[in-house]
Formats: sequence, C-alpha cells, structure tokens
Amino acid sequence: MHQDYKRRSHRGVLAFAAASVTVVVCLLVVSSPRLAGQAGPSADPAPLFILLNKIDHNEMDDAERLMKDNLAVTKTRLEELINERDTRFDELGRFGATSGHEVHKEILDQFIQENVRYAKLFDLYRKLTGDEVLYKRFEARRLRYEGAFLTHEGEDVCGDTLDWAAAQKLYQEALEKLAAGFALAREVNDTRLMASAKINIGSTLIRMIEPEKAIEAYTEGMRYADQLPGEMYKGMVRLNMGNTYVWINEPDQSLSYAQAALESFRKMGRGTWEANAQLLIGNAQLEQKKFSSAWETLRMALDLAVQSGEDRVRGKALINLGSIALLLNRPAEAIDYVEQARDWFDKHGEVYTAIERETVAQDGLLLLSEAAKQAGNKDQAEQYRQEFLRSLAASPGRYNTVRESPCYALYKARPAKQQAAK
Repeated sequence: MHQDYKRRSHRGVLAFAAASVTVVVCLLVVSSPRLAGQAGPSADPAPLFILLNKIDHNEMDDAERLMKDNLAVTKTRLEELINERDTRFDELGRFGATSGHEVHKEILDQFIQENVRYAKLFDLYRKLTGDEVLYKRFEARRLRYEGAFLTHEGEDVCGDTLDWAAAQKLYQEALEKLAAGFALAREVNDTRLMASAKINIGSTLIRMIEPEKAIEAYTEGMRYADQLPGEMYKGMVRLNMGNTYVWINEPDQSLSYAQAALESFRKMGRGTWEANAQLLIGNAQLEQKKFSSAWETLRMALDLAVQSGEDRVRGKALINLGSIALLLNRPAEAIDYVEQARDWFDKHGEVYTAIERETVAQDGLLLLSEAAKQAGNKDQAEQYRQEFLRSLAASPGRYNTVRESPCYALYKARPAKQQAAK
C-alpha cells in the first residue's frame, strides 16, 4: 500500500512536471508577440539584393518590413553602394581606352540600367525615414552617369557618321542631365560630385565646339576638386583644361595644366592617365615648335601606353612621332612610326571612331610619301602618293567633307583664325 502510494505520488510529480512544461510552453507562445515587439533591430538585416528583389517583384510590404529591420545598417550599406557606383564608373572610363565602342556601349547600358534599379532602394529608404540626403546623392550621380554616357554616345555618332545634328541633340540632353545632377549635388553639399559633374559639363561643351564655356566649367570644377582628398579629380580636371588650351592653340597655358595633371597621376600610380598627360605635354611642345622636346615626351607617352594598355594613346603617340620625325629630318624613323600607326589603327580600330581610323589611313600615306621623298627615294614616294589617290577613288569629295565637318574639329588643333572668327 505504501509502495502504491509512492508510485502514485511519483506519477503525480511527473504529471505535475508535464503540466508545468505545458504551462511554460503556453506562456512562451502567448508572450512571444509581445517579446518580439520589444526586440531591438537585427544586427544583420536583409542584404540590399534581397530588398531589391522584393521591390522588383512589387512585394513592397515585405521590402518595407525588411528594410525597417535595421535602418542604420541599411543606411551604411546604401552609402557603400554609392561609393561602389563611383568606383565602377571610374573603372568603365578606363575600360573605354581598351575596348571597342560597341562593347563599351553595351557595358555602359548595363551600368545605367543597374542604377535605375538601385534608385528604388534609395527611394524606399527616403519614404521610410524622411531622409532626402541619401536619395539626392544617388540621384545626382545617376544623372551625372547618364549625362556622361550621352556625351560618349554623341561622340560616337559624330565620329562614325558625321551626323552633327544628331550629336548636338545628344550633347544638349547630356548637358541637361549633368546640370540637374550638379544642382542636386549642391543641395546636399556633395563636393566630389560637384567636381565630377562640372568636369563632364566641360567635356560636353568642348565637343559642341564651345571652348570658352568649357574652360568656365573646368575652372569651377577645379575649385571643387581642390577641396577633395586624393589626386584623381585634381588631375582629371587639369588634364581636360590642358587639352582645351592646346586645342585652341595656347600651348603655354596647356603645359602648365598638363604638368600639374601628370604630377597628380604619378602620385596615384595610374599609368593610363600618365600616358594621357605625357601625350598632351608632347602635343603642346609640338605646338610650340619644340620638336626635340616633343619627340622625347611622346616617346615616354608611347612607353607608358604600352606598359599600361592605354590603346588610344598608343596609336596617337605613334602617328605624332611619325610627324615629328619628319620635322626632325629623320625619314627612316618617320616611315617606321607611321607604318606602325597605320597598322595599329587598322588592327585596334575599335577603340577609335571611324573618322579617326580613316584620317590616319589616308594622311599616313601622305606622311609616308613625304618621308620617302625626304630620304631621296622618289619611286617609293610616288607609290605612296598613288596609294593615297586610290584610297579616294570611291568618293573623291570625301577627304574634304570629313575635314570640314564640325565632327572632325575634335581631332585637330583649331587654327588661330578660326578661333578669332568664333
């Protein structure tokens, strides 16, 4: 009997324990919503790509809930995305020196479409927080990227088809986007973007054959660039300014900017831009008629272009070295460099516009004829001349049509009389 009691008591204890567990579980279930409501933000909220996927599928309630999970972390990630977009865009600029126009355009198109998607994240963050700053910073960049792309597209249209009217339309649209981007950047005091937008505005204006306005834009951009840490924008704006001054036949002015740009790029260790700066310095020295100095500088530009893979500079340095060799009465070297240039433009022509390739092929033959004549080889000189004439046979008026087009103005220094008449 006593044992039965003990067994019953034992069972009672087990039953009580079970009941206790049940009560605890029930309490936990009942209390869980209240406890969750009191929980702090998640230390690791949903990544941006998940939020973007929700937005793409119009699952806005889920997207809002996930973004609210930790707005502070989301803000940090959005700031990192802005920096990543800037870096990516700079990389695409470098890629343009080694890729064909069609490939470059395809990649730029993809980049622009990505930004349209990313803008939805910043818009949702603005909606949830009331914070306009991040949204405006990203929108300013998106407009700047699109404006720069339109400028690039306009140059391609002009350089491939000589359609000045179509190019002008693209340039005007580019200016509108860049101006809107600059205005947003100024609202949020984004100095870096203010500098880059003004640089792009200047680059668009120079393609519209408005050098005075381009210089104004670059001058303003320089003020912002000089407030930034690092050398990138300081060097870029001075490189563009130098190119503008050499184009309007003011080589002394050009050299001061070009040398400052070279100094910045050397600090960065950016070989592609060093090559561009050396090319500019060599061209300015050529305008000054300092042919020996230009020769040495362009040799350095060529070496840097080869080392860094700056394909556009490489071809331009080759053809300019051929021209200078002729001026220095070195016909054998002139022939060698011009032949290399014609071969380079032929085999790597995708990085140049059609009229660049065409003019090097044709004018290269005239340089070769002159160099052969200088070397005393009249027969070879005549062979080159006849080859040049054959290249014009299909369209005799094409040679002058190209060189008289506003689209061609970018590829040569403007004579002083044209500048005065402007």
